[in-house]
Amino acid sequence: MTTRRKILYLDLHALQSYPFSSLNRGRFGEPKQATYGGTLRERHSSQQGNRVLRVSIEEQLGEMALRSPRFPELIADELAGRGWPSEEAAAAGRMLIAAAAVKGLKAGKDGTSNSMLFLPDTAPAAFANLAERHREALAGAAAAAAAKAAAEAKKKDTKKRTRKGEKEDADPVAEFAVDAVPAKEVHEILAMRNATITAFGRMLANEPGSEVRGAIRTAHSLTTHQFQPEVDFFTAVDDAERFNGRQHAAAHLGDQDFGGGTFYRYSSQHLTRLLEGTEGDWEDTGRRLVEAYIRAFALEVPQAKASGTAPFTVPHVLYVAVRTDRPVNLIGAYEKAVPATEDGYLPESIRRLNAHAKAVHGFLGTAGVAGHAYGGLTSQKLPALGTRINPIEDLVGWAVETISRELS
Repeated sequence: MTTRRKILYLDLHALQSYPFSSLNRGRFGEPKQATYGGTLRERHSSQQGNRVLRVSIEEQLGEMALRSPRFPELIADELAGRGWPSEEAAAAGRMLIAAAAVKGLKAGKDGTSNSMLFLPDTAPAAFANLAERHREALAGAAAAAAAKAAAEAKKKDTKKRTRKGEKEDADPVAEFAVDAVPAKEVHEILAMRNATITAFGRMLANEPGSEVRGAIRTAHSLTTHQFQPEVDFFTAVDDAERFNGRQHAAAHLGDQDFGGGTFYRYSSQHLTRLLEGTEGDWEDTGRRLVEAYIRAFALEVPQAKASGTAPFTVPHVLYVAVRTDRPVNLIGAYEKAVPATEDGYLPESIRRLNAHAKAVHGFLGTAGVAGHAYGGLTSQKLPALGTRINPIEDLVGWAVETISRELS
């Protein structure tokens, strides 16, 4: 176990070429875009990037974190699996969320809360254990809430909309739940975390005790060059016509915007914060999470429209830097868009990454670089990116050993 506090960051950079694809779409089905350096670029959002990272890390570590508004339903399902009657289980799931007494957090009769919670996959069972300890109190609170709701229904038409400015009636479930289960016990569950929650962070409004400052920060990925969307016209053939021996006919006609090109991708992990969140456990937790993080960043591809575009490429350059000063995003290499050439965009994109890294080292100095190395498909020598290390598992091993050395 490591107790020494040392500021460390792990920076990951990639240059990766994706084929004709639509890996991250906007509201109207178009590839997401951004203007950078006065030039239109294709963009993959940081939200999508973190989702891809998180799912892969969870699969590698064998644990999940659930971001969902459906915890009342998940709790009810857990209780039903333990033999509780469905109505009692549903009421308990709703009341446990209400018992947190977090301002603005409500649980509806449909088995959802009005805010998404982000908790380990063990949380529904933990809530169910809490329900079983307070089963009698929860049953009494549910009965009292139902009685009050019925009484209120007689006084006025509950389907009528509340007039503007008129105060809404308090939720009887919330009113009685807070006396059935100690809020402190619910907050202990809301504060639960696992490796991926520590890595990506969490915030629940009005409940600072559950807040986790994430260790991973991911940038929006941009093409290094100008983006020009292309439209693909497509038809869906009606197989019933072929089955009946008649001429082929289209059952659907449509079009879809696509893009593709060379992307600069960047993500950084605050290793000091990661270790604080894992109580300094580098060997058993931190090391495994860092290994999974590098593999996920290097090897995972967004799955949107994947069945029709097969965008399963790997980075031409994967640059890994362990820093003791601050994270450094190298997107400035592409503030001026890379021009199209007969060799494509990659050679110039790679050259610029090396040149920009050299300029950054000249400005910041290299004292803050504990170690850096690169791998990937390129055979170009890139001295500003450190030592060339292939295959990927050797690069992963180099990274964790460099971090281990800095922590020792």
